[in-house]
Amino acid sequence: MVAADLPEGRRTKQGEINPFRPGIGMIGARLDLPVVPVRLEGLDRVLHQSWRMARPGALRVAFGAPMRLAGDDFARLAAEVEAAVRAL
Repeated sequence: MVAADLPEGRRTKQGEINPFRPGIGMIGARLDLPVVPVRLEGLDRVLHQSWRMARPGALRVAFGAPMRLAGDDFARLAAEVEAAVRAL
């Protein structure tokens, strides 16, 4: 997993969720694609940002309902996706 895969722009050291960047809102709205909120808990324990290889361990993966994003306030749209991920 690379930083570009994450709506925050990078992984965190302790697994906390950072504010989402507007790019997720722009991609979802402009391409009219459903955005599926996904929360990964425990990633910092199996693939810390400073490690080169993953280690065995447990993760929790939660999926939310697909969201359709519309509009051009990409920061607001990103905040909606962030709220959905935090609620998982």
